[in-house]
Amino acid sequence: MNFERVLIAGANGQLARQIIAQAPQGVECVGLSHGELDICDAQSIARALEKVRPNLMVNGAAYNAVDKAESEGISAALEINALGVARLASACREAKIPLAHFSTDYVFDGAQESPYSETDRPAPLGVYGASKLAGENIALAAHERNWAIRVCRLFGPDSQANFPRLMLKLARERGRVRVVNDQIGNPSYTPDVARATWQLLRNSDGGLFQICNAGDVSFADYAREIFQLANMECEVESVSSQEYNAPARRPKYAAMSNAKAHACGVEPLRHWREAVREFLSEPAT
Repeated sequence: MNFERVLIAGANGQLARQIIAQAPQGVECVGLSHGELDICDAQSIARALEKVRPNLMVNGAAYNAVDKAESEGISAALEINALGVARLASACREAKIPLAHFSTDYVFDGAQESPYSETDRPAPLGVYGASKLAGENIALAAHERNWAIRVCRLFGPDSQANFPRLMLKLARERGRVRVVNDQIGNPSYTPDVARATWQLLRNSDGGLFQICNAGDVSFADYAREIFQLANMECEVESVSSQEYNAPARRPKYAAMSNAKAHACGVEPLRHWREAVREFLSEPAT
């Protein structure tokens, strides 16, 4: 599909910023922040669509506070990640434009030992994952031309609140970090994910897809690699998820296959280690 004018909701998010930055030539992206487009407000959505008149909506807005979602109950996460998506999908259907929505690897329970595909059964372990699963189902049910795109462990130049930045900060402040060693997944670089997303949108007609960088790793080994690439001394204390005792349960194995996206013309993403090396060489914005 070809899109000339694209409306990006949640434009201040680290992935949304790169969706805008990596837009192909000839595509005009209009990014709106939460204050300009509240996906929980049907009137706000209607005003944005009337003003921008896009031929594609990309939803970069989400509730991502995984642990906080457990203490708040389902209301906050569900309001944004499911009901907000429902409002967007309904408005896009009325405007006769497709919606591209991002989901997460946390829709899986981590019981598998090989990379998850789009046909594997989701079974979220917590409120956040359940709310994201509801959102992707709503987006896909609203119209056959909509996309739900699962991404995972995002890091990129547009945020200080990602795993590599946190590890570097803690290393400078403490010289020692405590990191879980039994949660495995694909660290994914937002510029790479954004470029792949545009390829997917151009080459497919909607559906459920997964996009992530190549290679999987535990968080503890991920931290060690970050320090090695940054030439920084820091002790990594490996602990189990049970020892770490975070409020929300997380899948122990959540690596994802990109085979379906590759079959639709998306070029394979580079190994996460190479992406981290580039990330560390770029100044934070």
